[in-house]
Amino acid sequence: MPHFDPQTLQIVVAGVVGVTLLLQVILLFAILIGVRKAAMTVRDDINEIRDSVTPLVTEMRQLLVHIGPKIESTTDDLAVLTHSLREQTVSVQSTVTDISERARHQAGRVDFMLTTALDKVDHAGAIVNNSVAKPLRQVTGILAAIRAVVETLRARQAPVPKPPANGSKGDSGMFI
Repeated sequence: MPHFDPQTLQIVVAGVVGVTLLLQVILLFAILIGVRKAAMTVRDDINEIRDSVTPLVTEMRQLLVHIGPKIESTTDDLAVLTHSLREQTVSVQSTVTDISERARHQAGRVDFMLTTALDKVDHAGAIVNNSVAKPLRQVTGILAAIRAVVETLRARQAPVPKPPANGSKGDSGMFI
């Protein structure tokens, strides 16, 4: 093995370190170029996105500026309408309750009137029955009596039975 003097060894190490540094510089420069290309590509993509999104954002902003007051007005109108509907619902509910109570009251009155009228009709029927039926029965009885008298007078008089011959008195001696 050859023997190197320390100075030569230092020069060789310094040369290797220099070459390594030079390689690192070249590698870093290549990375720098790659990152710069990527950054330019990203910047171009961002610019394209910005160019396509900017009109959309502008139109949306204009639309919101234009529609904003209408939305607020519609919201206010809906709030007023909802409040009005609540008031009308309460009013209708109150009216329905009132009508229902009146209908119940009137139904009670009609029931009472019909019950009273039917009781009076029943009472009148009883009075008519007593007033007409009783005299009618009496008249029927009188007519039946007159008819019986007339029939009796019209009918021939039946022959008088003969007295029994053997000294027996009527049917009292007969044995059955």
